[in-house]
Amino acid sequence: MHWLALVRIVHWGKGMVIGTLRIPTSPARRADVIEILRSIQGSVLAQPGCKLCQVYEEQGPGAAVVFVERWESRAALERHIRSETYRRILGAIELSASPPDVRFDEVSSTEGIDLIERLRSLDDSHPPSNER
Repeated sequence: MHWLALVRIVHWGKGMVIGTLRIPTSPARRADVIEILRSIQGSVLAQPGCKLCQVYEEQGPGAAVVFVERWESRAALERHIRSETYRRILGAIELSASPPDVRFDEVSSTEGIDLIERLRSLDDSHPPSNER
């Protein structure tokens, strides 16, 4: 069996919201920001409508801590932002070395492995228009 057949494809559907918070940190504050965000992951995931909550560490010059959340709807995200848990996230933002990048992207459609298979199976003599 091809490994692609084993991948579970999740279609979140219209209304999903992805929140991305990128916090530039000084080396002295980085561990504090990470500790705050990791300490609330469980609380965030327990909130109704939360589908994902992850903390990432960028490497290299200008590195930042990145906090990503996926919410099943805008209403769920709005409840989260008004929650006491979100006050802790705001505390992590306060430790930022420079202005953080805060984004909330509403997703109207999602494709999975089927998109890759469809595009990879195109005839090589007809490359996608941006490669011509």
